[in-house]
Amino acid sequence: MTTTDKTLIELVQELPPTLHDEVRDFVEFLLEKQRREQARRATANSWPEGFFEHTVGSITDPTFVRPPQGEAETRLPLE
Repeated sequence: MTTTDKTLIELVQELPPTLHDEVRDFVEFLLEKQRREQARRATANSWPEGFFEHTVGSITDPTFVRPPQGEAETRLPLE
């Protein structure tokens, strides 16, 4: 069996116990890096992932209506 045929758990178990903490620290580092990247992407796009899917249709109160907005003012055209 080559190292590519073994699971990650099997490979870690082959390491001396003194290195298990290092592996755990590295995995925690990778997970934190992934969380930061996801947060960065959500911030960069201004809306968290899945925001609209969870928001659309969430107001079910039939008395909730948009009031009249009035008329927009007429502005001079740009030259």
